[in-house]
Amino acid sequence: MLRTIVLNGITVQYEFARKRVRNINLRIRRDGSVAVSASRYVPMGLVEEFLRERSDFILRSIARSGARRNNAMRPDLCRDGDQVKVFGEVCTIRVCPSVKNRVVFIYPTIYLYVKDPDDDDLRRRTYEKFRRDGLKAKVLQMCKYYYPRFAEKGVPYPNKISFRQMRSRWGSCEVKSKTLTFSYNLFEVPEEAIAYVVVHEFAHLIVADHSARFYREVESVLPDYKARDKLLDEY
Repeated sequence: MLRTIVLNGITVQYEFARKRVRNINLRIRRDGSVAVSASRYVPMGLVEEFLRERSDFILRSIARSGARRNNAMRPDLCRDGDQVKVFGEVCTIRVCPSVKNRVVFIYPTIYLYVKDPDDDDLRRRTYEKFRRDGLKAKVLQMCKYYYPRFAEKGVPYPNKISFRQMRSRWGSCEVKSKTLTFSYNLFEVPEEAIAYVVVHEFAHLIVADHSARFYREVESVLPDYKARDKLLDEY
């Protein structure tokens, strides 16, 4: 159920659900949406009081999510003149008619050649192929570059390196199958932050959790990993 509440003069929409929970639960998703759940015994007045008490936190979290989306500069329609980010650098899309759908990237311009420049879906699909292919090439290049640091520690090269759209994670490591997976959303992120994600997932082949020992492994390869992690969080 969608509900609204005014917090510090700002109208906020949130998803509300009755669940078998002991407390009122609040979650701010990375996309800025707000989800609240509470027991059926908790009156709505108490739920709204709970939200008002946390108004500063909620509004800050929503603003932070909006800043991340703006920082990523990911186009919806891929129109001529749209600005996007390619590995952290601002670039401009130029749409050109062509007999073949393709992309030519000459920094800072992305030439989007399409058979029908007025076809929104065609422009999106052509750009998305360029985006995904570019991300795959960059990550695989980084995997080969950083792997020797892990080979020295007896870590075998991953059995599989895969890519997919991920809503809330930049990457993952399946230790048992030795599979690393990376999010296509890394395409908009600066290269130094992508390198952190690559090293982070490789380090999980040594230490599965996020213990102090795990971060020592990361730090042994990237001494400035904390700054890279902070940069990544901006996206």
